[in-house]
Amino acid sequence: MYVVDSHCDSIQQVAARNHPLVNPYNFSQKYKQLQMVAMFCSWPNETPKDCYKRATRYMGLFSVAMDNESDNIAKVKTYADVEKAFAENKHAALLAIEGGTGIMGDPQIFREFYNFGVRVFGLAWLHNDLAKSNRLEEGEEDTGLSDLGREIVTLGNELGMIFDVSHLSDKAFWDVIELAKKPVIATHSNFRDVCPHSRNLTKDMAKALIDKGGGVGLNFYPKFISENPDEHTIAGLFKHLDYCLENFGEDNIGFGGDIDGTSGRFPRDLDLTRSIHDQLIEFLQAHYSERIVEKVAGENYLNFLKKYL
Repeated sequence: MYVVDSHCDSIQQVAARNHPLVNPYNFSQKYKQLQMVAMFCSWPNETPKDCYKRATRYMGLFSVAMDNESDNIAKVKTYADVEKAFAENKHAALLAIEGGTGIMGDPQIFREFYNFGVRVFGLAWLHNDLAKSNRLEEGEEDTGLSDLGREIVTLGNELGMIFDVSHLSDKAFWDVIELAKKPVIATHSNFRDVCPHSRNLTKDMAKALIDKGGGVGLNFYPKFISENPDEHTIAGLFKHLDYCLENFGEDNIGFGGDIDGTSGRFPRDLDLTRSIHDQLIEFLQAHYSERIVEKVAGENYLNFLKKYL
């Protein structure tokens, strides 16, 4: 069995605390894991140039981490790279951008990020010149993608970029669904019918994404799990899995933990001194068939990446 997590912010901890990228809590200790390493390219009160500098700093730190931890993890750009890493008994790291503010509205910078190895791109975290995010104020018009955002999606189609819709406004989501040639992924979102937060997917959004072959990564952040604090548990998280299984089947769902992006807030019954993914797999093994466990743990995302990476 392999593990995939479609959204981890662990590169921020490499930057802030001089951590290695692979730590006991954020990678499986039992299985080889592919982590989509999210480089934060947006921040409140930062200018686009500041965001660009942040992203390029993370790229440098990522390169250093890949050198320092080369016995344990490998940078990947293609599915063949993933297979090679696993064959060498290593974890794998695939670069992603969270929030496109840092491309400074410049398609050439977007292209440079792709050339460096970014293969998953989320256009907005906060509102920017590409798209509206989910953070709409009351009464604010949802204008979706801008003309520039549409240009970036078109360029991404040419390059082969996979687009991430997790932080987008509802209209921006539908715009990307319409324009993207590859299926899109919601790398770290749950389902709004279970928890009515704007960061989660409506039933229609989830259906459209899954019908086109995309994937959803379950987010471990308690506020996206339930409005009821009593359900901020592993069992509460997997109510979203049950919702997906009931409504959309078992082939398009996986982990998208937002690890290191939640200020340490997780389901309260997780032990953060050991692998989060291993604990979730243990829970799954106790409550679901082995086939479901394998698909959710990583097989679904690997099948997606085999087609589209």
